[in-house]
Amino acid sequence: MWFEDVPLGEKTVIGSYTFTEENIVAFARKYDPQPFHIDAAAAAHSPYGGLIASGWHTALVWMKLMMAYRQAQVAAGATRTQENYVSPGLRDLKWLKPVRPGMTLTYTNQASQKLDWPSLPAYGLLEGNNEALSEDGTVVYSFVNRVLIARRPSQ
Repeated sequence: MWFEDVPLGEKTVIGSYTFTEENIVAFARKYDPQPFHIDAAAAAHSPYGGLIASGWHTALVWMKLMMAYRQAQVAAGATRTQENYVSPGLRDLKWLKPVRPGMTLTYTNQASQKLDWPSLPAYGLLEGNNEALSEDGTVVYSFVNRVLIARRPSQ
């Protein structure tokens, strides 16, 4: 997929993930060992009132689901896309609500804006709004991804 081919405004569900006490604690022990992520008793006395997932866990689940979504598109016959992507980062990262054991989040992506990237004219900057929603539709996590995508080569 080339920069010119990306449609704007279409919201895509990239997948869902259920957070369990086991996967919350396992992730946090490795990468974010704060008491309210790894110890249910300590978490009960925290401002959160119970065990919650690390925000980084919720963020990395988005990446895992996005890659699985892209791989499924390729398996279904879409042109490989990852080779021409470069990311200059993201913005507006927000952890809006605690993610607790038993919650299933549904992650979405919506391409929202295309911009020129003057220092690399062979690429365009695509911005996308991303969210993770709880079962009741509450947005618990959001960010704007920014990715440079190759423009279609001149013929």
